[in-house]
Amino acid sequence: MKRILSLVLALAMALSLAAAASAESVQDALKAASTMSNEELYEKAKEEIAAGAQLNFYSTTSFAQKAAANFEQAYPDLAGKIIYAEIDDGETYSILTRTIGTGTADMGLLQNGADLQSRLLDKGLAYAYFPQALKDVVPEAFQEPAVVTFINSLFIYNNGSTANNGDAQSINFTNVWELTEPEWKDRIFFKNPTVETVNINFLMMLTSPEWEERLSAAYEARYGKPFEAGEYESAAYAWIAGFLGNVNYTYTSASKMATGIASGAAGNMGLFVFSKLRKVDEADRGNLTVLQFENDVDGFSGFMYSVYATVFNDTDCPYTCALFINWLLDEGGFAGPSSWNSSQGYYSPNTTIEKPDGVDDKPYTYWQDKLVFEDADYILEHFNEVFEFIALEVG
Repeated sequence: MKRILSLVLALAMALSLAAAASAESVQDALKAASTMSNEELYEKAKEEIAAGAQLNFYSTTSFAQKAAANFEQAYPDLAGKIIYAEIDDGETYSILTRTIGTGTADMGLLQNGADLQSRLLDKGLAYAYFPQALKDVVPEAFQEPAVVTFINSLFIYNNGSTANNGDAQSINFTNVWELTEPEWKDRIFFKNPTVETVNINFLMMLTSPEWEERLSAAYEARYGKPFEAGEYESAAYAWIAGFLGNVNYTYTSASKMATGIASGAAGNMGLFVFSKLRKVDEADRGNLTVLQFENDVDGFSGFMYSVYATVFNDTDCPYTCALFINWLLDEGGFAGPSSWNSSQGYYSPNTTIEKPDGVDDKPYTYWQDKLVFEDADYILEHFNEVFEFIALEVG
């Protein structure tokens, strides 16, 4: 019996050491990969694939499937070996913490930087990777973990052009505090923030000092007097409560919201992912107006969040992962045909890549002072206190 126990312990120790060695080798490979050219990485990737590997990656954005197809065209010896799996935002990290280590997950293109940091990176389940060759064209804040794209959600409304013989009608909306007023009850659509992490992160960011100041200034501009604490301790909490009190939660996805508002009542508005306009039937597309393109909104006109690339600790194809990330960060991957950059609402952290002509959008720099940006550190520090308040308001 003692001998069996000794063998079991020895086997457990061997497996533990093997796992540690594997994790260390992935980190070493990624460090080496960060200094390699794409040509060198391609050779390494072909070796990994020849040895039986395939790159299984999870993504919270469906556009990544097109990115994978374009990547295989650019690197044909990897064709059929880049396997895409879409993962729902609300289940991302619970699924990945169970899946990493089973040999079926190599990397992720994931949103919600706070959970990424606390649930994967801090626990050693995933590693950050960034290519040295792009350090001068991607701001340092977006390098670790690597941001591969920004996505925005904007206030977009039905202008009633179908009902008015093709003539779009303005709602003359100029201040975010209007959305807390009675006339917007059930006319502003937003996905339930308790099940959509980017939405709750947006609301949390409003309680930060920067956005508290912006909301206070917008309040005074709207009502002609400074905000005074009463039922709510700050302008941010008052705005969140008023906004959520008016929200209609009918739509459970951004795509359904875009199509539903486009075919629905004139004057209704949603706060949803800008890129989902591509899902709207051409016949209804003219019904939708991006509020910020019509008026400068006092306060903000939506929010922006990041999609991060990370490599999981037990991958058997770290060089292939590195090549894929390099490609997504550079012009070939981000700005090629049918790529992220060909759609509204996607923006590269690579400052050399601009939106192309013919896309009804503005560059990333246009949105910088008009949208609420996610800050993972702030969200991690304040999550519990703000989440409880938001959950009560939604409930």
